Amino acid sequence: MNSRIATLFVLSAAMLASLGMAAPRAAAADGTPVPSPSTTGQLVPAATATPTPAVGKPPAADVAPKTEAAKPGEGQMPNASPAQQSTRVELSAAVIVAVPALPPEKPAISEKEKDKGVPAKFLFASKKLPSKGKSQAIGYYPRGCLQGAVELPIDGPTWQVMRLSRNRNWGHPSLVRFLERFSSRAAKATGWPGIMVGDMAQPRGGPLPSDHMSHQIGLDIDIWFMPMPDRRLTRKEREETSAFSLVAADKIHLNPKTWTPAEAAFIRTAAEQPAVQRVLVNAVIKKELCRLEGKNHYSWMAKVRPWYGHDDHIHVRLKCPADSPHCRAQPPVPGGDGCGEKELAFWFSDKVLHPKPSKKPSKPAKQIMLADLPTACKAVLDAPANTKAALR
Repeated sequence: MNSRIATLFVLSAAMLASLGMAAPRAAAADGTPVPSPSTTGQLVPAATATPTPAVGKPPAADVAPKTEAAKPGEGQMPNASPAQQSTRVELSAAVIVAVPALPPEKPAISEKEKDKGVPAKFLFASKKLPSKGKSQAIGYYPRGCLQGAVELPIDGPTWQVMRLSRNRNWGHPSLVRFLERFSSRAAKATGWPGIMVGDMAQPRGGPLPSDHMSHQIGLDIDIWFMPMPDRRLTRKEREETSAFSLVAADKIHLNPKTWTPAEAAFIRTAAEQPAVQRVLVNAVIKKELCRLEGKNHYSWMAKVRPWYGHDDHIHVRLKCPADSPHCRAQPPVPGGDGCGEKELAFWFSDKVLHPKPSKKPSKPAKQIMLADLPTACKAVLDAPANTKAALR
């Protein structure tokens, strides 16, 4: 009779454990406490039973150990009949199978994974200071980054920097030195008090969140077709003032109200500098320069190239500096001064001046990811900031 009661009690305990309910403690026929199931299904003696852990990371004890064959005499009830011993072992196995282990904790997201899927332009735009390290232009003008950038002061004897909120007045030291020299020469050539500086590069270069595909390695600079005023502009004026276009509304002539001989001298002075690789302007401006120079075929004219959108500023690009072995040079300009009829004809074709809207919705441009940039750009992005570089 006692053996039947004990068996029924153990069966009840097993059923309650599978339902997540606590079972009362009981004793076997000889007075030995019946083991209670733990949260993992292990059989733990009642005196050392582990309480259910709080929500969070499971403790190491919650990991079920490997199953080993029981040694003779282990896990047996003293003075129990063979039928009782068999029933206890079967029920113990049933309890272990019925109660599942806690699910593993979700692993933390690494910094590398956080960057995955985020366009590179947002990663580089978030850096407000340059990286430590030797100054180097890395990669190609529209696909690279800048290590150890130098800030151009927002005010100089013959220049003022515009759009300060963009934080794009950074560059390779060779670009900053070029601007300091060129601004003085341009002022003399044009009779202006100085020049107005637009975008250079971000503190660590890289893709920009707006306006440009280039300006990534600290060797590009935009300079407005606008004389610097004879006073220091306020920060608000630098944000709200805009350069004016030199091209008429028909897109094929210059605007006589804004174009003057000073602009031609301004462009020529930039292109004559030995370190300059390209000077990008609107095609209408290039055509006018070709007309002014006639058949002289000056070497500097070959550097002046038409490109979209450059009607209110020049885009000056420097050659790769000698101290930047990972900078990829732009191919030399093709032969000639760029004034040939066939070369200019493209820029005045209908497909350029009056492009037809596409009937199909255009696909969004593919985003440049960090993996698309030179490998060294990851180190530039992660490098400590040079807190002593800022001049403002």
